[in-house]
Amino acid sequence: MSKRLKRTSLEIMYSILSACNNNSTKTRIMYNAGINLIELTKYLELLEKEGYIRKVQSGKRVTYSLTEKGRDALERLEKYIKILKELEEAKKDVADLIKIVKRKKEVKT
Repeated sequence: MSKRLKRTSLEIMYSILSACNNNSTKTRIMYNAGINLIELTKYLELLEKEGYIRKVQSGKRVTYSLTEKGRDALERLEKYIKILKELEEAKKDVADLIKIVKRKKEVKT
């Protein structure tokens, strides 16, 4: 059984904004974001109220798309995520170097 890590609201919003980038239905967004319908509805209402997404109704079909503000936020989140990944990689590299330095000191003494 796999253990699912708890995601932050920011990570969930990023998933929702990413899904809305292609005029998606609630079902598609829900699956892409990996959240239930109740949670999704709350996020969609919030993001729509704040101007990041818009609801588009065409007959019975309802889709959600990004506004300009939403596209800007998605782009910034993507940059933020990339920086976080690079930072994690740098931390691992530094930790490896620290281990090497410690081993070198142990060998000398």
